[in-house]
This record gives sequence, C-alpha cells and structure tokens, in this order.
Amino acid sequence: MGKGQRRSKRLPLQVPVLVYGRDTDDVPFHEPARMLSLNQNGGLLALSARVRQGHTILLVNRTTVEERECRVVSIQVGQGGKRHVGIEFVQPAPDFWRISFNPQNSRPALGKGCD
Repeated sequence: MGKGQRRSKRLPLQVPVLVYGRDTDDVPFHEPARMLSLNQNGGLLALSARVRQGHTILLVNRTTVEERECRVVSIQVGQGGKRHVGIEFVQPAPDFWRISFNPQNSRPALGKGCD
C-alpha cells in the first residue's frame, strides 16, 4: 500500500467525540471535537489541540461512550483554528462507529445504538 492510500474508504459523517491526550508541549488536554469523516480503521478529526504525527490519543464516541486508543497518522491545516487530524485505531475496532462499511451499499447502514 503506497503513502496516502487508505485501507478503507472514508465516509463523510460527523460524529461528536471527546479527545484526550498530550499536546506538542507534553501538556495534557481534553477537548470535545467532531469527526469529519470515518472509516473502519479511524477517520479524520477536527481538533484545536496541537498534536504530532505518531502521538497516541484516547478517542471517546460521545454517542456510545465507547473509547479507543488511536494514533495520529496525518495533520493538515483546517478551518477556524482547527487542524484536520487523521487517526487510526491502535487495535481493530470494527464496531466503534456503529455503522456498516459494506462496499456494496451506496450509503452507510446505521447499526445498533445509533437511533
């Protein structure tokens, strides 16, 4: 797999999350944030805190209160002082978003717990 290629397609869905970690000055932070897009391995996050590629953060899905450790894989300039941070789960979490990433469907299917 080449640089910049994803293991799964991103879906443009916004999900509210809480993010816990340490910034570039090693100062602990927690921040309510939102996912800009999702894939079964992580997604793209709008974040104010400054993080570095390779940093580990804790991501909490505010809908399900489930949490997962994630690794920062990319950082891009965003809008409104936020960065667009690409993250991937440290351990596989196929049901974390509670949606199906079935490539045969043109739209994601909402799973259990997403009323």
